[in-house]
Amino acid sequence: MTRYLLVHVCVTFGEKLQDICNAKVPFLSPLEGHIYLKLKCQVDSSVEEKGFLTMFEDVSGFGAWHRRWCVLSGNCISYWTYPDDERRKHPLGRINLANCTNHQIEPANREFCARPNTFELITVRPQREDDRETLVSQCRDTLCVTKNWLSADTKDERNLWMQKLNQVLVDLRMWQPDACYKPIGKL
Repeated sequence: MTRYLLVHVCVTFGEKLQDICNAKVPFLSPLEGHIYLKLKCQVDSSVEEKGFLTMFEDVSGFGAWHRRWCVLSGNCISYWTYPDDERRKHPLGRINLANCTNHQIEPANREFCARPNTFELITVRPQREDDRETLVSQCRDTLCVTKNWLSADTKDERNLWMQKLNQVLVDLRMWQPDACYKPIGKL
């Protein structure tokens, strides 16, 4: 039977792990010898933002814009109808930025979206059995590609959201480049 000891080690730069262990583990300690560790690494961004964004959604085959209270936390944008709902209810939905294929978040092309102060997030995820094509989603092979158009009230707010989202993408791609799907062509 193999036994594992969960050890939390905090090492500051400039210190050697061996020096820390030698200084803090007494001679003939039960910890002398080999220690087997099982580590799990999870990427998370500390970037946060909250505010109203207006989201383009497919409603029974028609495009509609709905104002949502959005919270960027970790790697996701979660959204509710009202700010108070954040504490009382589950979100209406989430956009996982680890699934974002945009190289960089930029203003939406006015040729496709005339609404001002709009930016575009394209996400890809594995296709589910109940997926169907909509105004915002297309399914190809085994993947479902979704265009998320989000509109801020002002240009400054749009730029702030794009800056924060781009920082999350940098964080994700720097530490876990394989977590982000690769672009698969135009939607």
